[in-house]
Amino acid sequence: MKYTDLSAAEKEVLAVWERNVRGWIHTIISKGIVQARALDASMQAPGGAGSLLDSLDAGEIIPNSSGIQGGLDLTKEQWLVLRSIGLGGFLNTYDTTAVRQVAATAAGPTAGL
Repeated sequence: MKYTDLSAAEKEVLAVWERNVRGWIHTIISKGIVQARALDASMQAPGGAGSLLDSLDAGEIIPNSSGIQGGLDLTKEQWLVLRSIGLGGFLNTYDTTAVRQVAATAAGPTAGL
């Protein structure tokens, strides 16, 4: 089927979805990559959060200082999961040339960073 074969109502359903995805790409992927790079750099810096986290004993609790309502204190091991799977996984998945090229095509040049 060609796009021109879609009804006006079907085209509108696709258009709404398409606009939302482009906004999501710009907000989550692009801004997320910038934030993740900055967090990773602060984690990797000498004397930074990564070396401090690594120096803690197993089971040590790091208090929640975020002010995010409902956020709880986390153990060293929970932070290690967030660091490797959360932050590292995000960067390994989304901070690639292929993803950045498609993001730039979908949501403008600043989305491709």
